[in-house]
Amino acid sequence: MINTKNIIIGSLFAAIAALFQLIPVFFSEVLVFLTIFSAVPIYIVSRINPKTGILSYLVASIIVMILSVHEGLFFLCTNGIVGISLGICSYYIRKESAIWILSSIALTITLSIMNYGIGIPVFGMKIPGGIIIQILILFLVSVTYNIFYYYFLNFIYRYLKKNLRSI
Repeated sequence: MINTKNIIIGSLFAAIAALFQLIPVFFSEVLVFLTIFSAVPIYIVSRINPKTGILSYLVASIIVMILSVHEGLFFLCTNGIVGISLGICSYYIRKESAIWILSSIALTITLSIMNYGIGIPVFGMKIPGGIIIQILILFLVSVTYNIFYYYFLNFIYRYLKKNLRSI
């Protein structure tokens, strides 16, 4: 059950995630690297309450899509999916390697949808090799990204939990 406190936290964090994802739209494409921080609020909310995390992910996606379809697709298939998958997996699973693998599978699937279904090259260019090699490359990049990002997100979550006490 989602209570009022979770709804307020979820909506606030969805707005923060949308703002981070929209930085290149409002300012400059030079600041595109800052969009990786849009996963942080989604992770925190998902780790507190997975249902609220899913709603925050969807609300942030809608907000971003309204203002920029391109950034909305990237949020849905990259940063948002990393935040939601790592957060939900961290809520239910204690084994770190399982968290990384499950999140990497989710990220690989969404990157494949972007790359092969929508036709947006995820690395800005065509990935070399056959389809199996390309998906393996996507998976290896996803695992590496998720491992580093997991520790970063976990550090932020624990810091906030320790210092804010309300989470």
